[in-house]
Amino acid sequence: MKILEAQSATLTNYEVYQHLTEQRSRYAKKGIKGRRPGNLETVVKELLEYFHEAPSPLASKPLPYNDQTIGILLERLRPFNFTKAEILMIMNLRPTKAESLNTIVEEMDDRFTDDQQYEIVGIIAEVLGTADGSAERQAMNDQAEVLKNQRLDPKMEVEG
Repeated sequence: MKILEAQSATLTNYEVYQHLTEQRSRYAKKGIKGRRPGNLETVVKELLEYFHEAPSPLASKPLPYNDQTIGILLERLRPFNFTKAEILMIMNLRPTKAESLNTIVEEMDDRFTDDQQYEIVGIIAEVLGTADGSAERQAMNDQAEVLKNQRLDPKMEVEG
Protein backbone atom coordinates (compact mmCIF):
# COMPACT_ATOMS: atom_id res chain seq x y z
CA MET A 1 0.00 0.00 0.00
CA LYS A 2 1.29 3.45 -0.89
CA ILE A 3 0.11 6.89 0.25
CA LEU A 4 -0.53 8.91 -2.88
CA GLU A 5 -1.50 12.22 -1.34
CA ALA A 6 -1.00 12.82 2.38
CA GLN A 7 -3.75 14.68 4.24
CA SER A 8 -5.97 14.87 1.15
CA ALA A 9 -9.05 14.51 3.36
CA THR A 10 -9.89 14.46 7.03
CA LEU A 11 -12.48 12.15 8.50
CA THR A 12 -14.65 12.48 11.56
CA ASN A 13 -14.65 9.75 14.18
CA TYR A 14 -18.11 8.79 12.93
CA GLU A 15 -16.84 8.26 9.38
CA VAL A 16 -13.95 6.14 10.65
CA TYR A 17 -16.35 4.18 12.87
CA GLN A 18 -18.69 3.55 9.91
CA HIS A 19 -15.84 2.40 7.69
CA LEU A 20 -14.46 0.01 10.31
CA THR A 21 -17.82 -1.53 11.15
CA GLU A 22 -18.66 -1.96 7.45
CA GLN A 23 -15.25 -3.47 6.76
CA ARG A 24 -15.63 -5.86 9.69
CA SER A 25 -19.07 -7.00 8.49
CA ARG A 26 -17.77 -7.47 4.91
CA TYR A 27 -14.97 -9.70 6.18
CA ALA A 28 -17.40 -11.65 8.36
CA LYS A 29 -19.84 -12.22 5.44
CA LYS A 30 -17.09 -13.44 3.15
CA GLY A 31 -15.47 -15.53 5.85
CA ILE A 32 -12.10 -13.95 5.11
CA LYS A 33 -9.65 -14.82 7.86
CA GLY A 34 -6.09 -15.49 6.83
CA ARG A 35 -5.45 -12.88 4.16
CA ARG A 36 -5.70 -9.76 6.32
CA PRO A 37 -2.59 -7.97 7.60
CA GLY A 38 -1.59 -9.24 11.02
CA ASN A 39 -2.15 -6.01 12.92
CA LEU A 40 -5.37 -5.00 11.18
CA GLU A 41 -7.75 -6.82 13.51
CA THR A 42 -5.92 -5.47 16.57
CA VAL A 43 -6.11 -1.88 15.34
CA VAL A 44 -9.78 -2.22 14.37
CA LYS A 45 -10.66 -3.80 17.73
CA GLU A 46 -8.83 -1.11 19.73
CA LEU A 47 -10.34 1.75 17.71
CA LEU A 48 -13.87 0.39 18.10
CA GLU A 49 -13.30 -0.02 21.85
CA TYR A 50 -12.08 3.59 22.02
CA PHE A 51 -15.17 4.80 20.16
CA HIS A 52 -17.46 2.87 22.53
CA GLU A 53 -15.96 4.39 25.70
CA ALA A 54 -17.42 7.49 27.36
CA PRO A 55 -17.24 10.41 26.83
CA SER A 56 -17.18 9.64 23.09
CA PRO A 57 -20.46 10.58 21.38
CA LEU A 58 -20.26 7.21 19.60
CA ALA A 59 -20.63 5.49 22.99
CA SER A 60 -24.22 6.77 23.24
CA LYS A 61 -27.01 4.35 22.47
CA PRO A 62 -28.79 4.82 20.18
CA LEU A 63 -26.02 6.22 18.02
CA PRO A 64 -26.59 10.00 17.80
CA TYR A 65 -25.18 10.33 14.27
CA ASN A 66 -26.37 9.16 10.89
CA ASP A 67 -25.32 9.71 7.28
CA GLN A 68 -27.05 13.11 7.07
CA THR A 69 -25.72 14.50 10.37
CA ILE A 70 -22.52 16.02 8.98
CA GLY A 71 -24.32 17.84 6.17
CA ILE A 72 -27.00 19.16 8.50
CA LEU A 73 -24.42 20.38 11.02
CA LEU A 74 -22.36 22.08 8.30
CA GLU A 75 -25.43 23.85 6.96
CA ARG A 76 -26.60 25.01 10.39
CA LEU A 77 -23.14 26.26 11.45
CA ARG A 78 -22.26 27.89 8.09
CA PRO A 79 -23.14 31.46 9.26
CA PHE A 80 -20.49 31.20 11.99
CA ASN A 81 -17.59 30.61 9.56
CA PHE A 82 -15.88 27.80 11.44
CA THR A 83 -12.70 26.31 10.01
CA LYS A 84 -12.64 22.70 8.80
CA ALA A 85 -10.59 21.72 11.85
CA GLU A 86 -13.10 23.35 14.21
CA ILE A 87 -16.03 21.54 12.54
CA LEU A 88 -14.14 18.26 12.76
CA MET A 89 -13.52 18.75 16.48
CA ILE A 90 -17.14 19.76 17.08
CA MET A 91 -18.28 16.54 15.37
CA ASN A 92 -15.81 14.40 17.30
CA LEU A 93 -16.29 15.93 20.75
CA ARG A 94 -19.91 17.16 20.68
CA PRO A 95 -19.42 20.04 23.14
CA THR A 96 -22.53 20.70 25.23
CA LYS A 97 -21.38 23.87 27.00
CA ALA A 98 -19.87 27.14 25.83
CA GLU A 99 -16.85 26.40 28.05
CA SER A 100 -16.23 23.13 26.20
CA LEU A 101 -16.67 24.85 22.86
CA ASN A 102 -14.05 27.41 23.92
CA THR A 103 -11.39 24.69 23.96
CA ILE A 104 -12.14 23.88 20.32
CA VAL A 105 -12.73 27.28 18.71
CA GLU A 106 -9.83 29.67 18.22
CA GLU A 107 -10.38 33.10 19.82
CA MET A 108 -14.01 32.27 20.53
CA ASP A 109 -14.61 35.28 22.79
CA ASP A 110 -13.35 37.64 20.10
CA ARG A 111 -15.29 35.98 17.28
CA PHE A 112 -18.65 35.36 18.96
CA THR A 113 -20.86 37.12 21.49
CA ASP A 114 -22.22 35.19 24.48
CA ASP A 115 -25.59 34.87 22.74
CA GLN A 116 -23.94 33.45 19.62
CA GLN A 117 -21.95 30.98 21.73
CA TYR A 118 -25.14 29.68 23.35
CA GLU A 119 -26.82 29.55 19.94
CA ILE A 120 -23.94 27.45 18.59
CA VAL A 121 -24.13 25.06 21.56
CA GLY A 122 -27.89 24.83 21.02
CA ILE A 123 -27.41 23.94 17.35
CA ILE A 124 -24.84 21.28 18.27
CA ALA A 125 -27.20 19.77 20.86
CA GLU A 126 -30.10 19.83 18.40
CA VAL A 127 -28.20 18.20 15.53
CA LEU A 128 -25.80 15.89 17.39
CA GLY A 129 -27.89 15.26 20.48
CA THR A 130 -26.76 15.55 24.07
CA ALA A 131 -24.85 13.11 26.17
CA ASP A 132 -26.50 11.05 28.86
CA GLY A 133 -24.53 12.53 31.76
CA SER A 134 -25.25 9.73 34.22
CA ALA A 135 -24.21 7.03 31.74
CA GLU A 136 -21.02 8.95 30.91
CA ARG A 137 -20.16 9.40 34.58
CA GLN A 138 -20.76 5.71 35.28
CA ALA A 139 -18.61 4.65 32.32
CA MET A 140 -15.81 7.00 33.34
CA ASN A 141 -15.99 5.72 36.95
CA ASP A 142 -15.83 2.15 35.67
CA GLN A 143 -12.78 2.97 33.55
CA ALA A 144 -11.08 4.66 36.51
CA GLU A 145 -11.78 1.60 38.67
CA VAL A 146 -10.25 -0.73 36.06
CA LEU A 147 -7.13 1.43 35.81
CA LYS A 148 -6.86 1.60 39.60
CA ASN A 149 -7.11 -2.18 39.86
CA GLN A 150 -4.48 -2.62 37.15
CA ARG A 151 -2.05 -0.42 39.09
CA LEU A 152 -2.69 -2.30 42.32
CA ASP A 153 -2.38 -5.77 40.79
CA PRO A 154 1.33 -6.74 40.84
CA LYS A 155 0.69 -9.46 38.21
CA MET A 156 -0.21 -6.75 35.69
CA GLU A 157 3.29 -5.22 35.76
CA VAL A 158 5.25 -5.46 32.56
CA GLU A 159 8.61 -7.14 32.81
CA GLY A 160 11.47 -5.32 31.09
